[in-house]
Amino acid sequence: MDIDFIVGDVLKIDMTKYEKYFDVVFMEGGILYYFHDINQFMKIMQQLLKTNGKMICSDFHPFQKISDILGLEQPTMSYFSTNVFEGEMAHARFFPDEIRRQMPLCSYRKYTISEIINAVIENGFTLNRFDEHPSWANEDVPGEFTIIAKKN
Repeated sequence: MDIDFIVGDVLKIDMTKYEKYFDVVFMEGGILYYFHDINQFMKIMQQLLKTNGKMICSDFHPFQKISDILGLEQPTMSYFSTNVFEGEMAHARFFPDEIRRQMPLCSYRKYTISEIINAVIENGFTLNRFDEHPSWANEDVPGEFTIIAKKN
């Protein structure tokens, strides 16, 4: 089995080389929020896949915005906010403070669940499965989700 692992800016990927190239595109661990236009991102995922190719996306659940509103982790924000924020990358909290201070800030946008699902559907995918997974900090609330979709 041959596997191509490509590191780079997916928004600048060479479509002359990679359009309809992949059988599967896989993303996980807080990737969607770093793209300020989820429709542009999903369009690129669709272009990269062969016909009937599979997209697997496992990411942070938008319910985390509710946690923010309740003041559980971050300052209050609206669940329906479309603002772009600046802050630490998602996994910065797992590093020692001395390393954390050296990390550059990033900009991100937290999407609603309907924005995510609709971006998948509206960009040429058939949604095969949507699963929600408990938060690591509190198993009573969702913390992550997984989408499996097929390119039409």
